[in-house]
Amino acid sequence: GGVEERWSAADLARARSNVLIGFPVGGFLALSLIAVATVAYHPSEASLSTLDEVARPVATALGGAGLAAAVLAFFAVTFGAALETGLSAAYAAAQYFGWQWGKRVRPREAARFHSVLLVGLLLGVVMLMTTVDPVRLTEYMLVLSAVVLPLTYLPILVVANDRGYLGDRVNGRWTNLLGAVFLLLIVAASVAAIPLAIMTGMGR
Repeated sequence: GGVEERWSAADLARARSNVLIGFPVGGFLALSLIAVATVAYHPSEASLSTLDEVARPVATALGGAGLAAAVLAFFAVTFGAALETGLSAAYAAAQYFGWQWGKRVRPREAARFHSVLLVGLLLGVVMLMTTVDPVRLTEYMLVLSAVVLPLTYLPILVVANDRGYLGDRVNGRWTNLLGAVFLLLIVAASVAAIPLAIMTGMGR
């Protein structure tokens, strides 16, 4: 994606703002929804199974504006995740097999790349049309994602210290210290993910 978008040093400020502002704001909003739903539903020991149930307390507290914000947020994260997942699969397959790739390349010129993207989206739609519970499926996928997270985080940390790639833009001492702390947390979460999922019955 960075190659296709022709990122340069001029894009570092935007990338840092995404990491330092965008990610925390998104995380805060997600935790806020969880907190509101917990206050509203936990006393009655209700079990949520749909997104509209999560949005209901927000609508009660903030009215139509809160409901509109929640619906917009749900659309953004679900639609965005679907596109990201499809593109990620297409990029990974095309680059691994040496196919022509790129979201700006016409489908005729990168047929296999666009086919993987389309098939990925269609498989997701087919899955939704079955009796599989999408919420439960997402929970399982999150657990598996936590297990493999160190395998994606560590290479990024290594490259962030490679002067052959980044020159004088490599991580500094404090950034590496913070990165190492997060790596330890990620490894701990990876090791604990499956045992915790089994012991808690996936949180139920």
